Amino acid sequence: MSGQYIKSNSPYSRYGLGDLHSLNFAGTSSMAGGMGATYRSYWETNLTNPASLSKLRFTSFEVGLFYKHSELSERNTGLKAKSDDGNLANLSLAFPITRSWEIMRDTLRRGVPVQWGMAFSLTPFSTTSYDVSVSRGLAGIDTVNYNYLGTGNLYRVNWGNGLGYKGFSLGFNLGMVFGKNTYISNISFQDSSYNYGFDESLREERNTSGMVWDIGAQYEFVFKPKGASEADSDVDLKMIVGAYAGGSAFFNTNSKQVYLRYGKSSLTHSTDTIRNTADVKGQMNLPLKIGGGVSFGKEFGWLVGVNYEHQLWSLFRENGAANPNLTDGFNISAGVQWIPDITDFTSYFNRIRYRAGFQYGADPRQLTGADGNSKYQLYTYGGSVGFGLPIRPPKSKSMLGFLNLGLDIGYIGHPELINDFYVKVNLGFTLSDKNWFVRPKFR
Repeated sequence: MSGQYIKSNSPYSRYGLGDLHSLNFAGTSSMAGGMGATYRSYWETNLTNPASLSKLRFTSFEVGLFYKHSELSERNTGLKAKSDDGNLANLSLAFPITRSWEIMRDTLRRGVPVQWGMAFSLTPFSTTSYDVSVSRGLAGIDTVNYNYLGTGNLYRVNWGNGLGYKGFSLGFNLGMVFGKNTYISNISFQDSSYNYGFDESLREERNTSGMVWDIGAQYEFVFKPKGASEADSDVDLKMIVGAYAGGSAFFNTNSKQVYLRYGKSSLTHSTDTIRNTADVKGQMNLPLKIGGGVSFGKEFGWLVGVNYEHQLWSLFRENGAANPNLTDGFNISAGVQWIPDITDFTSYFNRIRYRAGFQYGADPRQLTGADGNSKYQLYTYGGSVGFGLPIRPPKSKSMLGFLNLGLDIGYIGHPELINDFYVKVNLGFTLSDKNWFVRPKFR
């Protein structure tokens, strides 16, 4: 219905595991994920490529939130609807274990300058939220209404590590996914002549749990001017090459299913329970994803990067069976970050991180058209802008953290199916400190 307003409705979350959430936090989201493979920071966390954790020099506590507004439309029917959604985007604590930069500068200390960073985080893994009604005229039966509803979330608890030696870094994530989804399908006859017929309802409650993993690597090429010292490395021109991959062990599912049949008049039985089963066990797997990218610039100046990710969803299996609505997908993105002058404490605007990005891709979900034969794969595109606002208390020489603000404008769908134009606001707060988890020293 035109103008209908729904709290949260993503029709395509009915397929696969729902709408999957990326591991990009507010900062990298503002660059449209264009530096997912290569972004690394002293203060901020990038879990897309866990090798980046080796760059940490400060303890970083990060909290992220998002708000999303969608405009749904269908060209063939002219129907339109609006929906809103919002949730926790991430909760993370990351910190350096070793401090290689101190070893390299202190001639009295001995040891291999290996940098080790670690992170613990909680992020949404996927969201299922849809309420779709379809009316069809069947020969000899007239109009039948099909209503599909789904709700629920899967969450990911993650442990990440990154090890760096000179310009090379390796990292891994180990995560546990858990959560519950509810799926309801209703079928009802709309013609009053079918008072002696039965409407049907199938309800399934599914608990899911399983393990996921990511591995990543980065290499840093430094273009150092002649005569520059190692201490000046933060302002050197650099090219960073990164790659990552991720997948899962099998996900275990435990479902409860209730199948009901309703009578439409007092002359028929009011309700019959056709099936009521509990503890229905199953398995499914999350297919492999691979990605890589390159970035070029200065850490505290201008920085530009590109990223490509490929998802092999054609290999998805649920209880050994392939899903006809899933195929391989990809995403290509580009991003830029610019800091005018991080050392200028007379102008706050010169120390802001200005960010922008663009992404385009093919979503793994594909649907059958109205003719029952044509297959349409969803595609997505969008642009992002954002700011990293440094927080520094008065009279303090060090930063307390960052307030990351981002705005995404994008599209997912297909002209022959439902079109979803959305606006998403990302808000992230990063609290940083160099003295947490540091053993006191006495000289």
